[in-house]
Amino acid sequence: MNRNMHWLTTALDGFLGFLPNLVAGLFILLLGYVISRVLSRVTHSILHRLGFDRLMTKLGIVSRKESDVASHWAGTAVFVVAMLATVMQVARTWNMSFVAAGFARLIEYAPHVLGAIVIFGASVILGNWVRDRLLRTPIMNEGDTRDGQMHLVPPGARGVIIAIGAFMALRELQIAPEIVNTAFSLTLGAIALAAALAFGLGGRDVAARLAQSWYDKRRGGPSLGAT
Repeated sequence: MNRNMHWLTTALDGFLGFLPNLVAGLFILLLGYVISRVLSRVTHSILHRLGFDRLMTKLGIVSRKESDVASHWAGTAVFVVAMLATVMQVARTWNMSFVAAGFARLIEYAPHVLGAIVIFGASVILGNWVRDRLLRTPIMNEGDTRDGQMHLVPPGARGVIIAIGAFMALRELQIAPEIVNTAFSLTLGAIALAAALAFGLGGRDVAARLAQSWYDKRRGGPSLGAT
């Protein structure tokens, strides 16, 4: 009987000792949820007013039917990060150090995720800009160019830039850096080889004219084929 009473007394003392921490943790959780919701809505509203959704639609990342989905994603990301910080503080309040350490690592990894998103987004913007500029060049509007393989150059350049951005984003995420570096090197080598073969096999006439033009300029005389 005394042993049972001692066990009940010890359990009650432990619960009463933990009760202030429990109440404080629940209060922090509730307050953090409210703050996270407010930050999410503020982020959504500010980005939408600044034209973030129009930019994402123009880049082709989201469809025109989803008018505010990009700013909604950004607001959701802010909410998730804020809630992770809240749960980490709650875990520390409840003396759950291993849980707090896990959430701390997630928060430390968040900047890498943000950096990867920025890098990949910048590569998409740059790729679209290069593609549009190539499509507006006079050589791309010639009849022979439209019927030949030159029309593949603008989307190909865009794909190469986005691929490089994707590899850089993966490296920022620290996902198997050795494999990513090897794959990146192999991809660049394959692109260079493909470009060399395309120019050497498909552009022999152009290369011959360029070489003849350079040769004539160095000699200071007209080309042999011009006579």
